[in-house]
Amino acid sequence: MRFSRSDWPGIVIAVLAGPALMFLFLAATETWGHKGTPLLGFMAGNIGLAVGLAALFSRFILKWDIPITAILAIIAAVGAVKWIQVSGNDGTRLATGVKWTGVIAFVVLNVAVAWQLVTNGVVPLLDRFDEWRARRAADS
Repeated sequence: MRFSRSDWPGIVIAVLAGPALMFLFLAATETWGHKGTPLLGFMAGNIGLAVGLAALFSRFILKWDIPITAILAIIAAVGAVKWIQVSGNDGTRLATGVKWTGVIAFVVLNVAVAWQLVTNGVVPLLDRFDEWRARRAADS
């Protein structure tokens, strides 16, 4: 099996996203030395499943402009929230606005990816199924 150009985003997601998300989880919850419970294995399994599905379905994303912009907006929002927390302004309107910006960017990312999955993956599959059914009915 040969890899095509549309496979490269999935390969990059599969290689880099899992460790990056696990690092983010460990840093956010400060569980670097967690021992005695299956928390880290459970979280690694959940993150691995999510990353694997993202890598699998990335083949159907043909226009990356909106997803990449949303990801960059989420990263910027996370950095801004961390900076606001360190500066001691966590309860202000600015902090709330930045957090809402991150939430909206996450929703935009999900809608953009889901729309492309349906448009580029599900609809062509249903069209092929309808063609197959029409050919089968014509042969009968």
